[in-house]
Amino acid sequence: MKSITSALLIICMATTGTGFAQPKMHPRAIERIHAAKSAYITDRLHLTVEQATSFIPVYNEYEKDIMQTRKSYLQKYKNMDMQGADDATSMQYIDDNLDYQQEVIAIKRKYKEPFLKVITPQQYTDLAKAEREFKQLLKQRLKERKNAGNL
Repeated sequence: MKSITSALLIICMATTGTGFAQPKMHPRAIERIHAAKSAYITDRLHLTVEQATSFIPVYNEYEKDIMQTRKSYLQKYKNMDMQGADDATSMQYIDDNLDYQQEVIAIKRKYKEPFLKVITPQQYTDLAKAEREFKQLLKQRLKERKNAGNL
C-alpha cells in the first residue's frame, strides 16, 4: 500500500506542473493533489478498506468546509497590503483572523464524532500529523521542482 501511495504522489507531483506558481490552479491539478492526499492519509493511518470507504467521504466534506472557510477569509484580504495598514484595519484583521481560527475549530469539533464513528481515537489523533506531513512533502516536492527548473 505504501508503494502505491508513493507512486500516486510522485505521479501527482509530476503532472501538476507549475500550477502553484500561478494565481489559480487547474482543477485537475487540485483533484490530483487531493487524491494523493487522501491516499497518503489512508496509508499513514493504516486504514482498512472498510474504514477508508467510510472515512474518505467524511474527510472530503470536512476538507471542503475548511477550504470554504479559508477561502472566504482570504478573499476579504486578497488585495490588501497589511504592511502599511492603519491601526483600525490592523485591528479588524486581527479580529477576523481570530474569527477564522474559531470557525476552523468549530468545523473540527463538528467532524470529531463522524470521524470517530469510522476510525479509532488513535487514528484520529494521527490525522493532523498525517495532514502536516503531506503538506511538508508537497512543499518539498514543489521546491525541488522549482530548483530543478532554475538550474
